[in-house]
Parts: sequence; structure tokens; C-alpha cells
Amino acid sequence: MSGYLRYLPPVLAGDPLADLLRVFEKTLSGRPDGVPAHGSLAEEIAALDRLADPWTTPEHLLPWLASWVALEFPTLQGADLWDEYQRRRVIYRIASVYRGRGRQSALNSYLDLYAAGAIRPRITLDVGRRLLAVAPSGTVSGLVTSGAVPSGAGLPPQGLIRPQCVAVGTGGGLFAGDLGLPSDAPVDAPSRVWRLDPSGRYDIGGTPPRPLPLVPDTAFTQVVAVAVRPARGGRPETLYVLDRPGKLYAVPAPFQDRTATLVTSLATSGTFFRPAAMTVDPASGDLLILDGGFGPGSSSPPTIHTVRPDPLTVTRNALASAQEPLSLLVDRDGTLLVGDGGPQEPAGPEEYPGALLRVARTGTSWTVTPLPVGPLVAPTGLARGRDGLLYVLDVGLKPLSPSDSNPFICPVAEHAGVFAIAGSRAVRVTPPAQFVYPTGLAAAGDHLVVCDPGQPSAGGQEPYWSRVRPFEFDVVLHFTEGRLPEDEAARRSALDGVVANVGAIVDEQKPAHTVWNCITSV
Repeated sequence: MSGYLRYLPPVLAGDPLADLLRVFEKTLSGRPDGVPAHGSLAEEIAALDRLADPWTTPEHLLPWLASWVALEFPTLQGADLWDEYQRRRVIYRIASVYRGRGRQSALNSYLDLYAAGAIRPRITLDVGRRLLAVAPSGTVSGLVTSGAVPSGAGLPPQGLIRPQCVAVGTGGGLFAGDLGLPSDAPVDAPSRVWRLDPSGRYDIGGTPPRPLPLVPDTAFTQVVAVAVRPARGGRPETLYVLDRPGKLYAVPAPFQDRTATLVTSLATSGTFFRPAAMTVDPASGDLLILDGGFGPGSSSPPTIHTVRPDPLTVTRNALASAQEPLSLLVDRDGTLLVGDGGPQEPAGPEEYPGALLRVARTGTSWTVTPLPVGPLVAPTGLARGRDGLLYVLDVGLKPLSPSDSNPFICPVAEHAGVFAIAGSRAVRVTPPAQFVYPTGLAAAGDHLVVCDPGQPSAGGQEPYWSRVRPFEFDVVLHFTEGRLPEDEAARRSALDGVVANVGAIVDEQKPAHTVWNCITSV
């Protein structure tokens, strides 16, 4: 008998009506009678709120729910690029992204959501943040976010364009080595050294006031490293500048000379000199210069050059086990730490990680010990923070230097970041997509300073126009080889689909007053 009969007068409780009520009871309340059917209508109504929740709605309703927030799932040849979790995650977060539309943070967030699919491209925005400050909490903010741009024909840009290295003076000021623009660029912007105060303000002078470089009459050939030697024994604080050919220059305080003094040239006949980093030994005042060489076992292995400026002496110690040394730090106990990128043409996943090496200096015999720290890929900067922690700046790309064949499809393509070394692990401090191609790190008070010269020229691309043109930015895409389809046609289709979808997102979410370029060769 139908349970609904108890709501009727007995005179109406006959069999014909009971049979009819059982039909309604089955539909509305799900009365069990041995006949398979959908859930009760009452249960469906009670669960309506779950249909509007991206984490609980049935999978087949996800496209319907996405339409509520003006979202279309990317597809490739009719197949979804995102799995179920990714579709739920994007629906859940997209409304907050829309609220920040027109801001870099929102565009970063949208691209990060998109890039979490199976292919997981490395997408970074070069919006011209040259020097960046990293707080212990991991918050990243711009110290120098733009340089002075040309105001007329023939006027070169002034200010930082592509900073390669940074050092901190004894008063907390910053010294940044700038690569400038390539010699064949239509705009004349030579390599320079700039001095800035702790908040990122330039030395200013002239009419009209413009940023003033240090030693403007010295023609550097791509400054790759700078280091500050504190005042000692009557000698003034001195800035040392190393350029790519191996010329070492000195600029003494108060840094008002128009030319730098050439100290020595470290490139010797018959050897391959490839400067990577420079620092000052606080105990001796010696300069330590890291030479990447031509690889272990070659006639020009990785080497550390020790330069004593007065009287000038240069000694060299090979790093027998280093593969691709990229960064150098004198630790508190006097030992050296070297950031090593490892094999740049890895034969397999076991050669993907980078490493940290500890170098113990005992007379002429130096001992190199690998430190069990992971995961690192390309550690281009090392610094001890005021909190005592060791911080590592990692580009996340292998090979570090773009290849000639396909510079944007790499064995490893992870987001660059600052990592804190905790025991045997490298813990990411900064969020993804904050840096494009960071190459220098220094500790300045209670924060870290990162310099980011942007993506190097590769594959016929010219990724420097956003550094000299106002309101222009670059979107740089890298892909991990192992995440792409092996079939050539499927790979081409997947790459084209990613680039098209990224372009659509950027066009929708970018600030209205800006233009952008896609930097990739795929």
C-alpha cells in the first residue's frame, strides 16, 4: 500500500487510488518496490546546490556549469585537453581571475590554470621587471620595472635593460651589470654598469635628468659579473666588473670616475674562458671568479680563478667534477658553494637534475663534494639570507643556453624560482611564473634581489623589444620534450593548439592599453 494513503480520509483509500499514489510516491520519494528507477525527485531537489559546485557536480554537467562563468574548455581535434580535475579546478577559480582582469597577476593566474594540463607548458610573461625583490614569505615585487625609453630618433634608452648580475655595496646600494642590446639591434644600447639605492632608484643627472651609468667612457663587452670589495687597510670600497671576454675592471669609491681601470685579462691563449660568476672572499679580500670552461676532461675544464688585486696575482684551481658551473658563493665557514647545472645534453632523466657542490680549500688541493639537494635544474644564483638560510635561484631550463635546433622544446622546462635549502631538499619559496630567465641573486638586508634579463635571443626571435618599447610585453612558451606526443603530426597539432589557446587567453585578459608578442618557435 502507498504510504501516502495516511494523508487521505478512509473513504478515499480504495485500491484504484492506492495504485495511482504508488506511482507518485515512487517518483517523488523513491518508494522501494523492486523496480529499478532514477533517484527520487525529492533527493534531486535537495541536492540542487551540489550541481552548482564545480567539485560535486556530475562530470557530464561540467560544460554546462562552465557556461555560467563564460568558460570554454580547450580542445584538440574534438578531444578535451584538460582532464576532469583540471576542468573542475578552472571553473572553481576562474571567477576570482575575472575580478583581476587587466592585471598581470590575473593573467598569470589564468595562464597557470591553463598550463596545468597534460602538456604543461612553461608560460612566463616578460613585462619588463628587471630587478625584483623577494621577501622571506616568497612575495615578489619589482624594484626596477622599466628603463627610460628613447624619446626621439637617435636617442638611446637609458637605465637597466637586461641586467645579468647584481651585487650589494657596504651601504646597501645595488650595482647591476647590464647586457644592453645585441650589437645588431636597431637601437643602440651598450652594456653598462648602474648604481642604484636600496629601493632601486638610479643615480640621476644631466638636463633633462636621466639615469647615469657608472664609468660611462668604458666600453664593456657584455658585463657578466660584478662584485664589491669592502674598504680595507686604507683601500677604498671597490667595485669589480668582469665582461664576457674575461677583462676584469676596477672602479673605486666614490664611483665618480668616467673610466674603469683594467686589472687583468683572465683569458689566456689556447684556453676556452667562459665566465659564469664572481664573488669576494670576505676573509682575504681576494676575488673568486668561476669559469665554466669547456666541460670536464677537456683542455679547459671548469675552474675557479683566484685574483689578488694588490699586488696582482692569479691562481687557478680546476673543479674536476663540475659539469656546468653557473653560480658561486663563499659560505660562512670559508668553503665555496658552486651551483652546477649538470649535463646540458642529458642522456636520460637521471641527468636532468642540477646540483650544489661544496669546495673545501686546503692549500693548492681543493676537494669538491656534491651536496644531496634536490630538486634543482639550473642554479644561477646563490645567497645567504639574513635569516641564515641558503637560497638558490634556479632558471628551471635544460639546456640553459637555448639550442640552435629547437630552443623552446627542452628536456626540462620548469618554472624559474627562488628555493630555500632545508636539509637535503630545495623548497620553492616563490610562486611560479614570477621570472623569465633570472641570472643573478644577492642578499640585501631582509630581502633578496633577483636580476632578470629576459629570454635570450634564439630561434630567430628578438625578445628584447618589450624592454625598450612602452606598453609592450612578451609571452614566452617552453615545452618539456617528454610531455609532448611522439607522433610528429600529433605533436604539431598539440603545439599549435596550445599556442592558439594561450593567445586567446592573453587577448582576453591583458591590459587594454598593451600589445604583446609570442616568443616561441613552435
